[in-house]
Amino acid sequence: MMPLAFTPFIDPISALFPEMHAYWLWLVVPLVIAISLIYRTTRHSDLKSLPRAVTLMSCQILLVMIAAAVLLTLLYTGLSRWL
Repeated sequence: MMPLAFTPFIDPISALFPEMHAYWLWLVVPLVIAISLIYRTTRHSDLKSLPRAVTLMSCQILLVMIAAAVLLTLLYTGLSRWL
């Protein structure tokens, strides 16, 4: 049964921005960059090497997230076929 009311807590992206359902996953990239920038700014003493450190950390986070997604997808498909 589908509720007819405004449901931002059930499905926030679709409720607030209906056209965004196709590319909401791309919002991870600016979030990762912001997290890397804030973390590296608090930990780094030299501001000249800050952009390189932020880029490196952002790439590391994104690669680990992609690897985790691939691993979980393979485990899910393997277990679903096995069971």
